[in-house]
Amino acid sequence: MQKDELKRQAKVIDMMLTMHSILASRYSKLSKLLELSMLAISTILVALTFIDPRVLNYFNIETEIARIIIGASAIIVFFLSIVSLIVDWKGKATQHREAFNTLIPLKTEWREVLAFFNEQNDRSRADFARKSALILGNLIAIPDSKFNALKARHYHKIMLSKLISNHPGSSVILLRLCIWGRCNWKVLKTTPEG
Repeated sequence: MQKDELKRQAKVIDMMLTMHSILASRYSKLSKLLELSMLAISTILVALTFIDPRVLNYFNIETEIARIIIGASAIIVFFLSIVSLIVDWKGKATQHREAFNTLIPLKTEWREVLAFFNEQNDRSRADFARKSALILGNLIAIPDSKFNALKARHYHKIMLSKLISNHPGSSVILLRLCIWGRCNWKVLKTTPEG
């Protein structure tokens, strides 16, 4: 196996680390948002269920309106719980986090294979590449609809990291704007290949 191919595969693993990290974080946030929404609405539901009618009168809320709010809250909580079961954001977050954790030691092994490339024979490198492919094949897939956006985020992360290293005191926001301007200017100057 050629060194260039090993480098390419190592870059793919690095990109997959970024993608799984982003997806784990995104699905975790969505899951928490959904759970907190259900908790907040359930709290309102419970509070209104046991509220004394005199308190409602004090705030000029009619009993019928309180009943409508209770009913609507119950329907919303039921709907959100069904959504939670269907989308399973918590489960997806866990799977992407597990994929990320699986890829970390694999990335380390790839670095070692590349560092000691000349000390290994073709067979051991090919065996490692096969082992690596098996591991990658068992991970949760990156959705096709999200792949290109995640790939762009990965390369943006690399560019930003290099700029931060070269300009450590600069504002991250300014550096992101520089990347955005530079990349978009290049696209406008040239015709993108299809």
